[in-house]
Amino acid sequence: MIRMESPRYVETIEAVDAIRDSCRENSLTPDQFTTQVTDVFYDYLIDEDPRDDVVGLVDYCVQVATEVCELTLFADRVLPQRLDNQLRWILEQQVDGHNLGHTIRVLRSRLLEGDELAKIELVELCQHGYETHQPMFSAVDSERDIIALAYEFRVVPALDAAVRPTAPGRLANEDKSRGMALPRTLDLLAHLANDPQHPSGTLARDSLIDLCRYPETAGLAALRIPVHLLSPDQRALLHEVYVAHEERIGPEVVRIFITDEQLRDREILRSALWQANDASHMLSADDHTSAP
Repeated sequence: MIRMESPRYVETIEAVDAIRDSCRENSLTPDQFTTQVTDVFYDYLIDEDPRDDVVGLVDYCVQVATEVCELTLFADRVLPQRLDNQLRWILEQQVDGHNLGHTIRVLRSRLLEGDELAKIELVELCQHGYETHQPMFSAVDSERDIIALAYEFRVVPALDAAVRPTAPGRLANEDKSRGMALPRTLDLLAHLANDPQHPSGTLARDSLIDLCRYPETAGLAALRIPVHLLSPDQRALLHEVYVAHEERIGPEVVRIFITDEQLRDREILRSALWQANDASHMLSADDHTSAP
C-alpha cells in the first residue's frame, strides 16, 4: 500500500531541498544550514500529522546534510552526525501525542468547561514554556496560539507571565519571534485593559502598570495603559513606578551615560502619569458639572 504524506510533510521536504540548493550556491554556512533545517523541522512538529513518518523525515534531512558536507565550501564531515543528533534529540523531547496543536486543543476544552487548574497550567506554560517545552516553542511564531488562547479566555496572569522579565523561559521574551512576540502580547493585554466593566480589565491595567517597573518592558507597557480608566490607587502606583524609575537613572552627574532607550522610557512614563492625572481632573470636573 502506498502511503500518502500530508501537505505539510511535502512542504517540509521541499523547504529542506531549498536549503540544500542555497548551500550549492555557496550562500549558507554549515551553521546556517543546521539552524535552518532545524527551524523547518520545528515548524513541522508544531502541527505534526500522525500519518507521516517523522523518523523518515529525520533520515531525509540527514541524507541532505550528507550531500551538503561533501561540498567544497562546507567540507564538514561531522555535519550529518551533528544534525542527526539534534533532530533525534528534539523527537525525544516530544511527549507522545503532546505537540502544540494537541496541547492547545486539550487546554481549550478544559477552559470551556471552567477548569481552574487549566488556567494555572496555562500560566505556567506562558511563564516557563520556552524552557520546559523548548522543542515545542522553538520555531518562529510558535507561541502565538498559546498567547491567543490566554487572550481568548481573558487569563490575564498568563499574558502577564508571558512577558514578565523575571522568568527566563517566558514565551514572549524580547527576542522571541524576531522581536514581535513581546509587543503582540502587550497589545492583547492592552485590549483587555481597555474594558471598563469586566474584572479582567482591572487586572490587565494593574499588570501593565507593574510591567513599567522593568527596563525591558517599561516603555512598551506604559504606551498601552488606558489612562482614563485608572483608579486612584492605580494612579498612585504609576507615580510610585515613575519615581523608582527616576531613582534608578541616578544623579545628574552620570546622566551622560543614560541610553536613548532609557530617556525615551522615562518620557513615556512621565506622559502616561500626566495624562492619567489630567483624566482624573477631567472626570472630577464632569462629576461637579452633573451634580444637582
